[in-house]
Amino acid sequence: MQTYFANNSCNPINVQGDCGIGSYVHYAIDIRSDQDAVAGIAFAQKYNIRLVIRNTGHDYLGKSTGFGALALWTHHLKNISPIIQYKSSTYNGPALKVSAGVQASEVYDYLEKQQYTAVGGECPSVGIAGGYIFAGGHSPSSSLLGLAADGILEMEGILANGLSFTASPSHNQDLYWFLSGSGAGGTLAYMKSVTFRLFKDFPVSGSILTMPYQGILTDDEFWPLIDTWHNMTPSITAAGAYAYAFYQKGYLQIWPLFAPNLTKAQTQDLLKPFIAKIDALRKTHPNLAYNLTSYTYPTFNTAYKGLFPPFSSGTLQWSSRLIPESVITQHASSLSKTFRSLFDDGAIMVEAVMNPSLAVSKPVALNSVFPAWRKNIIDVVVGKPYNDSAPFEQMIEDRRFITQQWTSALEKLAPVQLGGGAYMNEADAEDPNWRESFYGYYRTQLAIKQKYDPNGVWYAKTAVGSEFYAEDEQQRLCRIAS
Repeated sequence: MQTYFANNSCNPINVQGDCGIGSYVHYAIDIRSDQDAVAGIAFAQKYNIRLVIRNTGHDYLGKSTGFGALALWTHHLKNISPIIQYKSSTYNGPALKVSAGVQASEVYDYLEKQQYTAVGGECPSVGIAGGYIFAGGHSPSSSLLGLAADGILEMEGILANGLSFTASPSHNQDLYWFLSGSGAGGTLAYMKSVTFRLFKDFPVSGSILTMPYQGILTDDEFWPLIDTWHNMTPSITAAGAYAYAFYQKGYLQIWPLFAPNLTKAQTQDLLKPFIAKIDALRKTHPNLAYNLTSYTYPTFNTAYKGLFPPFSSGTLQWSSRLIPESVITQHASSLSKTFRSLFDDGAIMVEAVMNPSLAVSKPVALNSVFPAWRKNIIDVVVGKPYNDSAPFEQMIEDRRFITQQWTSALEKLAPVQLGGGAYMNEADAEDPNWRESFYGYYRTQLAIKQKYDPNGVWYAKTAVGSEFYAEDEQQRLCRIAS
């Protein structure tokens, strides 16, 4: 979970001063059956207790916790059903059903043995059948196969009134549409399983490039290299590839360039303009060195394990934006100027390069995935380090700075009108324009939310309908006038 949303609670690794629970949930039910979930939902309503859904706690917006809350903890719901041949009016092919606690690495390992793969997250411990897939869910294969939500065939859940439901393109269509892209965890229902389409496994080639340049290049000399990278990104996604670019003052890495169904040589060709630019810099800066390694893997899962290093996202506070191709190709100067200003402000820059267009995604049915995803090329994250040893007030001020300065700049660069937006799972939780920036059909989404949750049992920060709640000074959740 993003460290900021623990609200300065006790850090079990680095205990300093008084140790309090902060805004962590106070109690949790270890869900093992539908009856456990129904009982928890009823109990919370009877005693007017805040209700939270939590699996692994992969959460950057504070949705999986809350002061005084009761959590429905789904982590031990680990059932993975045998692969089936799913037949419906919208899809005929292999599919997999998993319960709410199943994680990405478990799915990848299970499918690899049977020569299949699926669209899943970059982090091996992220849950598949929760906030990840129901909010869209991007993947190393998104430029080839689309978003996770595009492959949802059906899902099972429990509403606030305790009734179970199944939703698919042909049954409870409004629930299916909402939950395939509008977010789940604490938004509309307790979700207990999801069935999604599978793909035949494929080989992957990948490259890793690292380049420290501290004391060798000035920022002015370094920045044209970033402009070159941005110019290349549409060709990378057009090849069905995906990339992570990470840079801050003194250091750059592309780790990895992940290229399904391409050879090692084809993957290296995608980087040629970038390497040529570095080599040109080396003519005047002979001390500038870089390391480029390339690999080929027989399956998605072996490539995934080999190319994605562990990372600790909770150590940053951040904002993000989906940058459409039109901004890259038609507003390159504004892109360069905006990103450079963030870089000069000391932002750690992370760019996930992918294009889950409708042409590659081929959604099973109409869904509520944010339309900005279809035009996206760069999902940029800009972050400040979170300092556990600093006064919490300073972290609050950093959070405010990010919203007022960086989120504002990114929204100006890529407004919704130009096809921009933000991925609701990785965005600035304090974005005052979250309804426009995270959702594409908010009036319809809110109407469905109010139809199935008229009493507002489900709440999560920036989730549909959350505008009718506020937290007081003690982080208690309060209803406000509609």
